[in-house]
Amino acid sequence: MESCFICGEEGILIEGRCRKCHIKEVFHFTIPGRIKVPYCKSCNSYYTNRWKILDDKLSFITEILEINISSNHEIVLVNDFIKKKKNTQVRVDFTEEGNIFKIKLGIRPFSDDPSFDMEAETEILLSGEQCQRCSRFYGGYYEAILQVRDEEKKIETDKATSIIDIIDDLSDRLISKDRMAFIARTEEKKEGIDIYMGSLSAARKIANELIKRFGGTIGESHKLMGLDRDSGKKIYRTTVTVRLKDLTQKYAYYRGHLYLLDVAGDNFKLTSLEDDEILSIKGKEFEKEIKKETIRIIEKDLLEVVELIVTEVTPERYQMMKLSGDYEPFYIPREDVHLKNTLIAGDNVKGAIIDNRIIIIGHESIISNI
Repeated sequence: MESCFICGEEGILIEGRCRKCHIKEVFHFTIPGRIKVPYCKSCNSYYTNRWKILDDKLSFITEILEINISSNHEIVLVNDFIKKKKNTQVRVDFTEEGNIFKIKLGIRPFSDDPSFDMEAETEILLSGEQCQRCSRFYGGYYEAILQVRDEEKKIETDKATSIIDIIDDLSDRLISKDRMAFIARTEEKKEGIDIYMGSLSAARKIANELIKRFGGTIGESHKLMGLDRDSGKKIYRTTVTVRLKDLTQKYAYYRGHLYLLDVAGDNFKLTSLEDDEILSIKGKEFEKEIKKETIRIIEKDLLEVVELIVTEVTPERYQMMKLSGDYEPFYIPREDVHLKNTLIAGDNVKGAIIDNRIIIIGHESIISNI
């Protein structure tokens, strides 16, 4: 019987080697017995080449194993062995004990021959460490101040709340790509809102989004704060100022009806000036309607409103007269008047003139300020 030319063991040989010597010669596989991974408990993130959220444990384990496994074969990590795969397969099983993942690996060097299967074990330790983002967040760090101002006067409380909600939502979205896009603190002042942000880039993106929604202008100013200890470069803190157009009243003419335009979170709220009915339109859909010109925005000062009196009522129409100007009577079909109450002769109402058409409005809490 032939013997292995490496160890001398007799038996069935593969290319002159016994099974043990053959696998040692053609297949190399190593993994550390313990792998330490920096882990920030505050934000549930771990560090490899950068800080990432640990939201899926299996994906996390797969990533760490792929980084730490060393082999001369192309390795594929699998939940179970697959006969058709030609690569070397490594089956992963794990249990969790506190901040340690116990890993058992089933290794199949040759997909067509399970007789060479072997096993290995390791553990992944989540080593407690505060990430730079959380260190800065809890230390009150901010890179930029986002100032929100109204062009004409201070921002009313309900408007300020809506704007802060929008900024919070935008910040949450940006954090998935920019971990420094956090809000360190928010200050409501007489002149407006100051948002202290960990990322200048995020502050600029939020400022641009506010301008898209409300209109207005953006400005920046820079203040020298000192020198970087390592590079010696000057450190500046940037203030991004957003001056929004008058937020008190703005109107939308949509599908032949007049609405008070407002913002509610990520949506636009349209309150009918005729019967108080409310429409809610998502931000992206609203922008599309603006581009298609199916929604027309009317500034407060550009809305022409006239005082009217009902002079006659018939089953088909109302006869009305302007209380200023030419005082000439005119008719409006009853089906074009959408007030909650039925008008009678002698009633005083207000009308908004749009495209030579008079829309009868009945939202008293709003039109009283017109």
